[in-house]
Amino acid sequence: MKKILIVEDEMEMRKWLAEALKREGYEVIQAEDGMMGVEKAKKDPPDLIISDVYMDNMNGFMMRELLQEDPQTEGTPYIMITGAAESVGAWRSETDVEYLLKPFSVAQLVSAVKKKI
Repeated sequence: MKKILIVEDEMEMRKWLAEALKREGYEVIQAEDGMMGVEKAKKDPPDLIISDVYMDNMNGFMMRELLQEDPQTEGTPYIMITGAAESVGAWRSETDVEYLLKPFSVAQLVSAVKKKI
């Protein structure tokens, strides 16, 4: 079973993502901010990370940068979710990152996940 780490500071969104992915047969780990996401990813490396961009204490890009420096998590596929279209445009050069612009559907989420793992 593929393991996905969801890093999202909005509890309702995190729960929605987790439930949708569990229904698709994925194991889900959750973190409420970037620092906790880094900690959980290093402790139990996931097959995919889905992260919000804007969070307190460490945004999704900073978290990804830290994890890319760690040999244990450096190749982990990434999906960034954001409500700000400019975030997507600013980071399009990172071709190995998939982006989902909020709001998105379960079908869009599942499609993005299947592209990455």
